Amino acid sequence: MKYSSVKLLVAGLGLGLVLSHAQAAQTSPAEAVAPREKAAFTVPTDPAAKKLLVQQIKDYMALPPAQVRAHPAAADFPGLAPAGSPRVTRVVTVHGPKNHGPDTALYAGRKDGWQSTGLYANAGEIVTVTPVAALPAGVTIEIFVGCHTDRLFNDKIDKWKRFPSLARSFPLTQQATPVANAFGGPLFVSVKNAKGATAGELNIGLRFANAVEAPFFVLGKTSVADWKKARLAPAPWGELVGHGMILHFPAAQVRGMEDPTALLEWWDKVIAAEDGLVGWPARAAQERVVPDRQISVGWMHSGYPFMCNLASAPMITDLGKLRTNGDWGFFHELGHNHQSADWTFAGQTEVTVNFFSLYCMEHIVGKPTGAGHRALDGEKLFKALDRRLGTPPSTDPFDQLAPFVVLLRKYGWDPLQKTLVSYQSAPLGRKMPEPQRQAEFVRRYSRNAKANLTDYFKQLGYACPDELGAELKALPAFDYAAWRKTATPAQQAKL
Repeated sequence: MKYSSVKLLVAGLGLGLVLSHAQAAQTSPAEAVAPREKAAFTVPTDPAAKKLLVQQIKDYMALPPAQVRAHPAAADFPGLAPAGSPRVTRVVTVHGPKNHGPDTALYAGRKDGWQSTGLYANAGEIVTVTPVAALPAGVTIEIFVGCHTDRLFNDKIDKWKRFPSLARSFPLTQQATPVANAFGGPLFVSVKNAKGATAGELNIGLRFANAVEAPFFVLGKTSVADWKKARLAPAPWGELVGHGMILHFPAAQVRGMEDPTALLEWWDKVIAAEDGLVGWPARAAQERVVPDRQISVGWMHSGYPFMCNLASAPMITDLGKLRTNGDWGFFHELGHNHQSADWTFAGQTEVTVNFFSLYCMEHIVGKPTGAGHRALDGEKLFKALDRRLGTPPSTDPFDQLAPFVVLLRKYGWDPLQKTLVSYQSAPLGRKMPEPQRQAEFVRRYSRNAKANLTDYFKQLGYACPDELGAELKALPAFDYAAWRKTATPAQQAKL
C-alpha cells in the first residue's frame, strides 16, 4: 500500500491534520489516528469516510511483519518497554487444545484459548517463533500478539480513546515465523487440531527470539524468590496465572507485590464456585480478565478474555477489597461465561447471570443470602418485587432477579444449584421451544425445592401448563403472599 497521497486522504476524512510532504510520503492514514489518554480521536460521522478509514486501519494492522513499525500512539497505550531493555530468547512448551467449558455454555466452550508465554513483543519489533521440532501432522498453531482484542468499529462509538484495533495473530509454519505488531503486546500461543487429528496431551516446544520478558507468575510453579525478580521485568503488561483464572494488568500495578499466591487462590475459589454452581466438569483451561482503556461495549463485558475498563484494573489485584467487598461486576461477567440457553430465556441474559454474582457474594465474600448489590438492599427488594409483579410487569434485570432472591431465602441455594447442575447430565434439545424449556425449568426447580412453584412462576410469565401443575400437585405449593407477611425486610435479609 502506498501512502504518498495520505495528505489528501486525511484531509478528505476531515481530521484537521496537516502533514508535510516528507511526512505524507512516510505516514499512513492509520498512523494519523493517534489517540492519547486525554485527547480522544473523533470518528468520522460521514459513513463513506468512516468506512474508508476503518479499511485503512485493517490494512495497516495486516501489514507483513517486515513492514511493521511502532505506531505513534503505542507509547501511550498499551505502552513500550523502557529504552535499553534486554531482548531474550526463550523456549516455551505448549500443549494441545483444552476446553474452557461445555459446548452448551453461551459464551464459553472455546477450544482455542491462549497459552501464556510470559513474553512480550515490543511495538514495531519482530519476534521470531521457531518450532523446536517438526509440528505434528494435523495440528495448526497461531501466535497472538496483544491481549486487547476489542475492536472499536461499532456505530455506537464516536470517539476512540485508544487505537481501535490492537491485537494480531499469525499462523505458525514449520520454519522460523516472524510476528510483529505496531502496538506490541503479550505473546500467546493457540494450538488447534485439524479434524481427525489426535493432538491429545502433546507437548510442543517453540523458540521465541527477540522478545521482552514480562512480569509473570504461575501458581504452584513460580517461587516467591523467582517472582521478586520476575516482577521487575521490563514489559509494560504482565500476567498472574492461576489454575482457573489468569489476570492481566499494567505491569506497574504489581511491581511491589510480594507474593501473588493468596490473590490467585482467591480468584481460583471464585472460578471453582461458579463452575460448581452449574456442575461443570473439572476445568481444563483458565478464564482471563484484561483491562483496557476503551472496550467495545459497556464498562465490562464477557467473553474470552472478559474485558473491563482500565479504571477497574487496580481492583483485580486488591485482595483486601476483594475479600471484604467482592466485585459484583467481575462475578457477573464470569457468570455470563457460564450461562446456558437451557435456563436463560428471552429477556433474561442480564438476569440469570446474576445467580453467579449472588452466589459468590454469599459463598466467597460472606454476604447474607440475596445481598451484594444495592439495587436489592433492604426495602428495595420488596419494591422490586412489587414492580415485577405489577401491571405491566417490570422487565428491569434486578426487578426480574428479585423473585429468585425470594426463593433463595425460602429454600436456600441447594434446589437452584441442583436444577442448574441437572442440565449437564440431562441437557435439552437445541431446538426445544422456549415455553417447553420454561416448563422444564419450573419442573426441575420444583422437584428440587420439594415445593410446587408453578403458580409463582406463572405470575412471572413462565409457561406453566395445567398438566405441569397437576404433575406437581402432591408437593406443597409455595405461597408468595404468605412469605411476604412472615418478616420485615431486615429480618428477611438474615434468613
